[in-house]
Amino acid sequence: MTTTIVHPSLENLQQFSESFNIEKLLQSEGILPWLLANGWKYDDESCLIANIVDEFTSLDEVWDSKEFDFNTLSDELKEKLNQIFEHFYL
Repeated sequence: MTTTIVHPSLENLQQFSESFNIEKLLQSEGILPWLLANGWKYDDESCLIANIVDEFTSLDEVWDSKEFDFNTLSDELKEKLNQIFEHFYL
């Protein structure tokens, strides 16, 4: 299975323009713009994942988090997350 990750851009975040300031979000070094650009909804789940990534310092700590059960996600979503996480931790 090949999973493609897209970089956050004005175009692929336009659907969320009513939820927040896109230009400000694109300047952020956090993971939330990456999640949104790659298909996550702007909701409690994506915000929780972003907080977990900000809180921990390693990929293993994120996957083992007690705050969110990553095992409930589909294989495709886990693969996307893994690629995004590697961008932040490698």
